Amino acid sequence: MTQPAAKAGCAGRHAAWALACLVLFPWQAATAEPRPEAYGGVADHYSDTRLAIRESRWTQAQDALQRLARDMPQMTQDAEYHNLMGYSLRRQSPANLERSIDHYLIALRLDPSHVQAREYLGEAYLLQGREDLAREQLRAIEDLCKSRTCEEWRDLDRAIEAYRARR
Repeated sequence: MTQPAAKAGCAGRHAAWALACLVLFPWQAATAEPRPEAYGGVADHYSDTRLAIRESRWTQAQDALQRLARDMPQMTQDAEYHNLMGYSLRRQSPANLERSIDHYLIALRLDPSHVQAREYLGEAYLLQGREDLAREQLRAIEDLCKSRTCEEWRDLDRAIEAYRARR
């Protein structure tokens, strides 16, 4: 599910941003990218978006989602649409953090059990310095997974520990 080359999603096109991201937010380099397969087993209308994300092409991922919304407006009522938009915005630039969080919250309003959106929301909260809100997402993931063994729980737990170690 997680591909090492895509994990350095802080990277993008600017070397200075990549270095700053890895120094300031090391857990970002260790977070999973969105699932390569369709979320929930439905037909995957997000293949162009997923390919762009795997290649750290954030603007292209967002463009693919916007085309999808134009061609199939009902997709904007899909939690995975908002999860992917939030992810690509967050990875593209710190300036997009608020918009990213908005998309994760919409995803969770549409599907409260979307554990990947909860993981990414928790990571976004850490970027805001809101460990308390990140821990809320960690608890919700544990409840949804019924354990601490699912990948999303482990990834967010590691991100929280890395955040605490840096403080």
